[in-house]
Amino acid sequence: MNLPIRLLALVGFVILLYTLSSAQIPPEDKSSGSRGDNLVIKLVTIGPGDDFTSWWGHTAIIVEDNKFNVSRFYNYGLFSFEQENFVTNFAMGRLIFWVGAWNTSDALAHYVSLNREIRFQILDLSPEKRVQVATMLATNIRPENREYLYDHYRDNCSTRVRDLFDHILDGQFYRQTQIAGTMTFREHTRRHTDRDFIVDWLLMFLMNNTIDQEIRRWDDMFLPEEIEQNISDFSYKDESGNMRELVKSTYTFFHTKDREPLPVGAPAHWPIGLTIGLLSGILAILGGIGYSRGVKYMRQLYGIFHIVIGIIYGIPGLILFFMSFFTDHIVTYHNENLLLANPFTFLFIPFGVGIILNNAFSLKWVPTLWYFLCGLNIILLILKIFPVFDQQNWLSISLILPLNLAMAFSWNRIIKIKRTENSVG
Repeated sequence: MNLPIRLLALVGFVILLYTLSSAQIPPEDKSSGSRGDNLVIKLVTIGPGDDFTSWWGHTAIIVEDNKFNVSRFYNYGLFSFEQENFVTNFAMGRLIFWVGAWNTSDALAHYVSLNREIRFQILDLSPEKRVQVATMLATNIRPENREYLYDHYRDNCSTRVRDLFDHILDGQFYRQTQIAGTMTFREHTRRHTDRDFIVDWLLMFLMNNTIDQEIRRWDDMFLPEEIEQNISDFSYKDESGNMRELVKSTYTFFHTKDREPLPVGAPAHWPIGLTIGLLSGILAILGGIGYSRGVKYMRQLYGIFHIVIGIIYGIPGLILFFMSFFTDHIVTYHNENLLLANPFTFLFIPFGVGIILNNAFSLKWVPTLWYFLCGLNIILLILKIFPVFDQQNWLSISLILPLNLAMAFSWNRIIKIKRTENSVG
């Protein structure tokens, strides 16, 4: 898949950081009357997969009812492309997800077929608490209760499970996790996008500084692996006033094959971005030199170069502008990266065509547009001095700033040469 198509495809999944693909929900479990002693509650943590929507893993709860010999896999990460107005709601940041129940063996077989690691934690809850968990889940999957407005950091498949356990344990889970988190939302996200530079850059370009703030362990648990770790370390006071560990035992149901482990920290991709930015800037200067000297076909190549810039940076800039001002994607609001690429960058697509055709209007206004964008870039660098402009966007800066500066310099040189030629003529 070529670069522009990849960018367009990935933008569609900006807020959809991790989910399962849509699935049919089986009928609600009708069994009732089981005692808590007959129930087994398991937290399921599913490792990352190959497709983009599965990079962040998944969380689910299994309720095994030994009396009726039934095992249900409760999944809070369901959505469907067949929902009414799905595309519109998706674009506007109004994603409706729901919880459903699968047959456990079918669900596990699905993840095994995708070569995704599956780990179980059997929870040590009193019989009364186990009944409470099962009852809450059975209530949640009812048609009138199952839907919720998805937010990939604040309200997703993992946070729903976290909140359920906290409710069952009378708020003890929340109170014990009000300590500093392990990293920011951005750093957590980038650990999972490390495998693909383009995806990493695109997501980081589109999201603002709200994901750069300090968070708590409670907030860390938007990720399945974090809720798995925090529950493993958690002890609570039971109904008798005794402290007991929440996790009774842990085991791996399925070991993944040939899958790279997640990096411990967020990747430092800015050197790659700076290298690409400098190389593209050098190309811009060389292209400007060739164009100004009248090298054969260089004007056409320079026009194509502008079209490519409009596609690679202008389309994301246009999408960011729309998401920032006209949607409910709050993680895109007040984004500093609009000073790097925006709808004006998108104009290089038609202007590039104009350069190829030697259109006077395009040749007149392209330099002005580059000067304007270069000015915005310089303003951003000045603003970064102030603490309020704390968005961690150095990857985007390293990638785009060198190119914008080089293009402004090149067109300034082209204009000077043209003026000299005209004065001599």
